[in-house]
This record gives sequence, structure tokens and C-alpha cells, in this order.
Amino acid sequence: MIAMLEAVATPVLVVIKPRPLSPDANDDMVLDVAINGHADAIVTNNLKDFALAAERFGIQVLTPREFLIAYRKGE
Repeated sequence: MIAMLEAVATPVLVVIKPRPLSPDANDDMVLDVAINGHADAIVTNNLKDFALAAERFGIQVLTPREFLIAYRKGE
């Protein structure tokens, strides 16, 4: 599974680390990659810890279910 993700992933150089961002410090590295990689969305079940910081940078936070529904609709 990891090898499949690595095959399609784009490496992101983390230059900007505007910390702290999340109430859970362990989530900051995910936000660092999303911000520096210009992500459209973060897919997680942990909406509470990501929502405020992601909104600040214009990044959607979606549950896996919401992501799959949007993906199937072509959004």
C-alpha cells in the first residue's frame, strides 16, 4: 500500500512552518506539508484539530466519506 502511494505522490519541500497551527502538535507536520504543497484538501476523520488552521490557508478538510463522494461526482 505504501509503495502504491509513493508511486503517485509528489515530494514536498517544507520551507514554511507557521507553528503552532493545531491544538494537537502532532498534526502540525501534516499541515506543514499541506500548506507547502498547496494542497486543495486534507482528508481525515480528525476534523476538529485541522479545521481552523486549514481554513486559514484555504485548504478544505474532508472526511474520507466526503472526499469519496466529491471524487465520484468529479469535484
